[in-house]
Amino acid sequence: MGCSWFSCHKSGGEPSEVHRELSVTGKVKIYKYKEIRQATNDFDALNKIGEGGFGSVYKGRLKDGKIAAIKVLSAESRQGVKEFLTEINVISEIQHENLVKLYGCCVEGSHRILVYNYMENMSLDMTLLAGGYIKSGIQFDWRTRSRICVGVAKGLAFLHEEVRPHIIHRDIKASNILLDRDLSPKISDFGLARLMPPNMTHVSTRVAGTIGYLAPEYAVRGQVTRKADIYSYGVLLMEIVSARSNKNSRLPQGYQYLLERAWDLYERSQLVDLVDTGLNGVFDAEEACRYLKIGLLCTQDDPKLRPSMSTVVKLLTGEKDVENRRITRPGLISDFMDLKVKGPVEKKTEEVNNRVNNYTNLSSDNASSSTGTRDSSYAYSSGASSSTTAVTTLSSTI
Repeated sequence: MGCSWFSCHKSGGEPSEVHRELSVTGKVKIYKYKEIRQATNDFDALNKIGEGGFGSVYKGRLKDGKIAAIKVLSAESRQGVKEFLTEINVISEIQHENLVKLYGCCVEGSHRILVYNYMENMSLDMTLLAGGYIKSGIQFDWRTRSRICVGVAKGLAFLHEEVRPHIIHRDIKASNILLDRDLSPKISDFGLARLMPPNMTHVSTRVAGTIGYLAPEYAVRGQVTRKADIYSYGVLLMEIVSARSNKNSRLPQGYQYLLERAWDLYERSQLVDLVDTGLNGVFDAEEACRYLKIGLLCTQDDPKLRPSMSTVVKLLTGEKDVENRRITRPGLISDFMDLKVKGPVEKKTEEVNNRVNNYTNLSSDNASSSTGTRDSSYAYSSGASSSTTAVTTLSSTI
């Protein structure tokens, strides 16, 4: 029986032992580093198609002729060997039409590389949110957008409710939604995913998501449940309908943040004004407004009020009615970033601290409560931010 990669590496084991150990799953192909270099033309900058906190992504052609997206984890990444192997084993077992497929990996020396199937039409942030139908030639008509919204919801519902143990993605955003040649959406980047056994209520970890998509309770307390993913999905849903990013600093004050704008229009019963004008009026107005309301349901300030992703799918497809659901105020990150509050510094600090204390109390209540809906999750602590530190970080980041 083969040893683990870590024990082989530590005792001077040969790469063949790595191959034997990882091949046990039968689904993970082991690529040699030399092959990866050849596939990417020695990691030519012209083949680089993306970069994130965990490393760079290159387009490459493998020996068998397949075009692949090759994710090279950075040396500075906190993701150790054990986490890398966990990611590989988890992803290799997950199969869903709305999730990116893992071909295999490369583990040689200090190199840790994941090889995914390549998506011809890139990501939503590079197409739809960048004026896609103008720059890329992709026609994002209403039917296509609707299919993308439902597809992402189904993929996330699969991760949250059907995979065992459940998976929280932790970084749902436009750049992590890829499109194949038929414009079917695929959720990518499970580098931030954490497994969730059924005996815990939340994950305490360093905040690893993206400003604008972060649920307030996650940004402030560093505590993430499936409800944080649902918040991020709600923001993404509104981005797809409106074809605008969650923040646009070129717009006037009060219009810059998509979620704030959506809430303002909802209160005035004018949500239809948020729909992308690039559709030239060719869309189902009732359905578009329903989608925006679902986005607001997903981003409510109180995590307990956000629907599950399986419920979101039913709301999107009309199996459940959104009209009889009360929608409360969304959780707005700008409340913590001191962007909208006017008046003396003391008053600003007091209001922000009140909001932080609300989340502190909410988190404590959720953790100790034995009734109501509970998220299954897994305690993975790597230095959770305190509420004060988190607010300071958010204020300085924007």
